[in-house]
Amino acid sequence: MEKKQVNKKVIGAIVALVVLIAVVVGCLLAFGPKTSEGSKTITVQVVHADKSTKDFTYKTDAQYLAEVLKENKLIEGEESEYGLFITTVDGEKADYNTNGSYWSIYVNGEYGQYGADQQPVNDGDTFKLAYEVYQADSSSNEAA
Repeated sequence: MEKKQVNKKVIGAIVALVVLIAVVVGCLLAFGPKTSEGSKTITVQVVHADKSTKDFTYKTDAQYLAEVLKENKLIEGEESEYGLFITTVDGEKADYNTNGSYWSIYVNGEYGQYGADQQPVNDGDTFKLAYEVYQADSSSNEAA
């Protein structure tokens, strides 16, 4: 008879433990931390040909800038042996072959040293994609 009482107490304790675990899990799901869009926040400023600007803020876990820009459909480009060549930003196309225009990348105020697909993304970074037109330096062509 004592064995039945012990078994009932053990079973009761197990049921109580399972109920307690279910309540804790339920509370964590309801009130616990929510997943975020990304662990890094970056800002991208686009400078169009007419010098108007547009700012975009993204939360991301991407390792490289091109991943963020493609994912958010901000850029289009062509793959080459040197990496991604950005041709269109925010709907505006730059055509180097027609008028010498291209999209340059600035990172935290400095001219970028990498293409978009090789440019690392760090929390708090500010990027600028600027429409620029190549101008040959006429001073080097002057006769002495």
